[in-house]
Amino acid sequence: MQTLQHIPVWVFALLIGLIALGWLQTRTRQMLKRRLLGVNIALTVFTLVGVVQQWQPTPWLALGLFSWAASCALVAWALGRGAAPAGASYNADTRRFTVPGSWLPLALFMAIFACKFGVGMLTATAPEHIHSLNAAIGISAVYGLFSGVLNGRALRLLKLSTRQDPRVPLSP
Repeated sequence: MQTLQHIPVWVFALLIGLIALGWLQTRTRQMLKRRLLGVNIALTVFTLVGVVQQWQPTPWLALGLFSWAASCALVAWALGRGAAPAGASYNADTRRFTVPGSWLPLALFMAIFACKFGVGMLTATAPEHIHSLNAAIGISAVYGLFSGVLNGRALRLLKLSTRQDPRVPLSP
């Protein structure tokens, strides 16, 4: 209980914000490209900043950044090659994507939050366990994995805007 008293209030505000944002993602909605990419960019930056903050005071920053980038790129590429989610479409006249609701973003937001929270708690309570080469590579790769999953999903949706008849959804 003593540990919880030292957690800044903004952490709880961030958790509530991520839950609300994830909840909104569970409903089918129409959005412009910049809004579609906005959340992905923000959370990608969030995980990248986490890598930099965590490993900057150590000799493992470069390896952490490489691990994050490689994981993010590989997962985004692999997942981005698939078809858009069922029910997704793009209307060239309005330039809006129809994005079906999904629980995946909420699950990913919570996983990112839990991972960053856990790493922060470990850094504060047992830094000797977290300041190692293996931790830098592993934790950074996990952050990259989260970003890659979100970006892979966005890549699949963006494919809809490059089809000959973009109003027709991709078949599953």
